[in-house]
Amino acid sequence: MKRRGIIAVCLVGIPLSGLLAQKNSSRKAPEAEAASFEKHAIAKEQNFYQSGASSWIDITYYRLQLNLTTPQSYLKGRSTVTGICRSDEAGPLVLDLVNQMKVDSTFINGRRTSFSQGPSTLSVTLDRPYRSGELLSADLYYEGVPVATGFGSFEFSSHQNVPWVYSLSEPAGARDWWPCKDDPSDKADSSDVIVTCDSSFKVGSNGILVSDINNGDGTSTFHWQERYPIASYLISIAVTNYAQFSNWFHYSPSDSMEILDYVLPEHLSDALASLPRTVDMLTVYSNLYGLYPFVKEKYGHSEFGTGGAMEHQTMTSTTTFAEDVISHELAHQWFGDMITCRTWADLWLNEGFAEYSSALFREKEYGMNSYWSYMNSQMSLAVEAVGAIGVPDTSSVRNLFDTPRIYDKGATVLHMLRHVLGDSLFFRSLWTYANTPSLRYSTATIKDFQTACETVSGMNLDYFFQEWIYGEGFPNYGYSWSSSAAGNEYLVKVDLEQSVRNTSPAFYTMPVDIQIKSGTWDTIATVFNNARSQEFAFEVSNKPTNVLIDPEGWILKLVFSDEDQSPGSYALEQNYPNPFNPNTTIAFRLPMHGFVTLRIYDVLGRLVSTLLDEQKNAGLYTVDWNSTGVASGVYFYQLSAHPLAGTQTGDFVETRKMILVR
Repeated sequence: MKRRGIIAVCLVGIPLSGLLAQKNSSRKAPEAEAASFEKHAIAKEQNFYQSGASSWIDITYYRLQLNLTTPQSYLKGRSTVTGICRSDEAGPLVLDLVNQMKVDSTFINGRRTSFSQGPSTLSVTLDRPYRSGELLSADLYYEGVPVATGFGSFEFSSHQNVPWVYSLSEPAGARDWWPCKDDPSDKADSSDVIVTCDSSFKVGSNGILVSDINNGDGTSTFHWQERYPIASYLISIAVTNYAQFSNWFHYSPSDSMEILDYVLPEHLSDALASLPRTVDMLTVYSNLYGLYPFVKEKYGHSEFGTGGAMEHQTMTSTTTFAEDVISHELAHQWFGDMITCRTWADLWLNEGFAEYSSALFREKEYGMNSYWSYMNSQMSLAVEAVGAIGVPDTSSVRNLFDTPRIYDKGATVLHMLRHVLGDSLFFRSLWTYANTPSLRYSTATIKDFQTACETVSGMNLDYFFQEWIYGEGFPNYGYSWSSSAAGNEYLVKVDLEQSVRNTSPAFYTMPVDIQIKSGTWDTIATVFNNARSQEFAFEVSNKPTNVLIDPEGWILKLVFSDEDQSPGSYALEQNYPNPFNPNTTIAFRLPMHGFVTLRIYDVLGRLVSTLLDEQKNAGLYTVDWNSTGVASGVYFYQLSAHPLAGTQTGDFVETRKMILVR
């Protein structure tokens, strides 16, 4: 699911003296941290939208037969639920269904039985005792007007005065419109969706359209057949007077798959201009993760009216044709649909992977600059994340799908893991995870992905997953450096100090790149930072002029450097990122209380924006500039500081250049 567009900004590297931490501090054992994090995750997960359905039944098949009366916004349905009994003490059969949908009658293996409805469950009496291994099938007749929850679940809507019906059941909204086991851990082996509606409409759904019958009474019946395993929240419908077109994914010299698009007639020209890019995306992702997992059926899009987009299996529902959104939803066909998060605590495996896949598509299609532009924006938004990725806030649906934490930081974790493993091992790990037989067309936990990475790399990555998945925040690196002649070489010493905003973890263990520069010469050394305070020493051939921490931006962090400056000096730092689009951050330091202005000018000296014009106390400050609506080009930012009366220091004025690239 994609809930918003991308805003391109990045983290700021901020020089600052005086970040102090105790040297040689001890660290809690990773195993102990893992136990406490995972216990917390399990405790919170137990409170979230749990399915009330029977645990003793293993769902194998769903059949939805829906009759939609659009002028009156009414649904009549027959749901067939088939499964295998996994207990000798089964019964009754309990399914998820909200009581706004009124059940008329229920049958087990063709025999009418009694039933009762609770607020969100349907309990059906079994026709006889069942033993483990037996198959049973329930037919359930119901009707009503669904009450949409979550992100919409089921909507009777309209566009240009034409009825429009669509669903978005993630995470727990399938129960709002059909009886099912609304639990991502129990995927059906197959499904059929049969919809009768106004004959002027089309119906988009999962799998292959096997029939489209005009009933001769002003209605038509559409039969969609899905023969791959599917979770209940991924079953969908989208119904209106769609315009239709197709593109084709040629995945071998002799084979192709249809990409079927249903869009509103008023949006057809935009869709025709944008959606054919899906062919390139299918090629890129098939090369990265293995062939598109539903290649025997189709891929496509159905336009719907709920904000964002949703990765309904084989046919994404979307409100937009924006490239980053379309690539995000397509990636979900591997991560979310083929391999589904086993619990909602594992949601990172869906959303973080899809968000990062958009960066990989940009890289393969447009080059590394586009990749970095995308990831810079993810990383700057990730600093706003509150809470742990693997310990979701389940107080509401929107908190569960928290954008900075699950999407932005989720993608950033994979970006960091790529640098930890190196490209070869990282991409082999993604491939291995996506092609592990026990996970394909099934469900996975975050631990399953960690296992795939450790198996491929031979590394123990527990420290990385515990701090970035079950920990909170990110590291603040403070550093200082010095150099001295050592024969024909120079000895460089770098003191690295860490502080964090939280207690879990107390600090971050990470490989950290340290760049040593001397004019046009530079070298990068990678150190393993596994203490709150560490000193690293290097011998280099050139006299250093500067030292940078993680210069390429692989780590979610803030960096503070004293740069051998006294605490009582002014400083205006280079904006970061630079070049940028549309957001960038400017850092500066004031040694005393004074009146401060920070302004943006174009190359002709014309004022573009005033970011600050006020009194400030001594300290370190950062200011963000959103350049939306400003043209690409070179700009200058100028800091002016005027100390208040009684100080001995004069005015400070400094100007730096930055580049906006659209």
